[in-house]
Amino acid sequence: MATTPSPNSSSRTIGEALSDLWQATREWFHTLLDLETGLDREGTIIAIRNNKRMQGANAWLLGCSIMIASLGLDLNSPAVIIGAMLVSPLMSPILGIGLGVAINDKDSMFTSMRHFGIAILIALFVSTFYFFVSPFGHITPEIQGRTSPTFLDGLVAIFGGFAGIISSSRKDKTNAIPGVAIATALMPPLCVTGFGVAEVFELWIRKGSMEPQAFSAEINRAFGIIGGSFYLFFLNSFFIALTTYIIIRLLRFPLKSYVDAREARRNRMITAFFSLLVSLPSGIILYNLYEMQQDKAEVKSFVEDYFPQACINYELTAIDGDTNKLILQLLGRRISEDSVLHYQELLHEKYDLNTPVRLFPMQAEMSLEDIKTSLQAQRQEVVKMLETERRTANSAVEETEALKRALARRLSDSTLIAKSLRVARETFGTDIESIQFAPEARTVNDSATVSLPPVFMVDWANRRGTAVNKERLERILRISAELDTLQLISY
Repeated sequence: MATTPSPNSSSRTIGEALSDLWQATREWFHTLLDLETGLDREGTIIAIRNNKRMQGANAWLLGCSIMIASLGLDLNSPAVIIGAMLVSPLMSPILGIGLGVAINDKDSMFTSMRHFGIAILIALFVSTFYFFVSPFGHITPEIQGRTSPTFLDGLVAIFGGFAGIISSSRKDKTNAIPGVAIATALMPPLCVTGFGVAEVFELWIRKGSMEPQAFSAEINRAFGIIGGSFYLFFLNSFFIALTTYIIIRLLRFPLKSYVDAREARRNRMITAFFSLLVSLPSGIILYNLYEMQQDKAEVKSFVEDYFPQACINYELTAIDGDTNKLILQLLGRRISEDSVLHYQELLHEKYDLNTPVRLFPMQAEMSLEDIKTSLQAQRQEVVKMLETERRTANSAVEETEALKRALARRLSDSTLIAKSLRVARETFGTDIESIQFAPEARTVNDSATVSLPPVFMVDWANRRGTAVNKERLERILRISAELDTLQLISY
């Protein structure tokens, strides 16, 4: 006799199945995200320690890569800049700083920081020298793009740092390090800092021949380039070191052991102090950067609301810690001082700004290249208009000619029809009471348009006419009216 499973037995089976599914899912995700497989803790520590020193071949490589990057910035060539980043050893001391903090190795941390400082000095010296003697020395888009860091630059550095230390910790080294070097873009901002320093030197040399106000404005612009670019470099460097520290701690690298417990505690305190000293400014900078990005979004909305056509460019920059400056470049529109105050109040009242903004409208001046481009666009527009008018005129002429031909054809047809009717009356005399003509007609049905031949309606004296007369009349009408087909209706 068969027995049915009890409800408890059924629910227990479902529970076991769900438990197995959960366990299998956990194991799959653990395997997917596992960093232990292929990990080489000892080899990673040795490799970072050996490459962190900025001397010998590393110093030469850094100098050459900085020179290549400076040339790429000056020539506005992204390809040259990427090539320079591929050979740069600048990431090694940054990884060394993160490693020293993570494994509580004070000596390694200070050595890495010292060689990181040496790398910065080498980069600044080479880039400043190049831009000082360069015959070009103008701000290119590649230079301009590295003077105002954004919040996204910090995210790029974070994930670039993660990728860098993960690839460095593998037994089988991957090709991710060049990609990280390109993504985090450590060198170009440092080269732009050298560009700013070279600008300062040149301005001091030419100070005597410049107006005080012009000198002050130019020197402030140069220091703005220095501050913005070095800030971007520092931001990238800090987040690479921070992510290196996080990954090394997650992978449980062994801490450096000390014989003396008091020495070990003192080293931990020194390491923690310097880590905090570096982290706090970075956190403040990142928060300020986030607020600036919010303000830029609000300013963009303001410009789109009130100057959608007139504003060809705008820039939001910091004047001091409490005020930002919004420069509007307006084309074809001037704003009075009263209107400036009005728009400034609207900006503060209607938009959610973190920092007060002062408005500086400027009348934009078109460069020679812009004028050439504008004239070329206007010329093309005039050519298009003339071409359209020419086509319209040609179409009108063709239509007129077609109408003339149609009218002439109708006149000719009328003459022929009148002649054919006269011939018919003369031929048949009193046999025809009357004869009428209906021209070609068209009928439209559901599928097509059908053309009907011209119709001649004849009233015969005997009401019907003979078959011979009908055939003879049809032949006369066709020949005299020059018609291929016709329809003869007798009544």
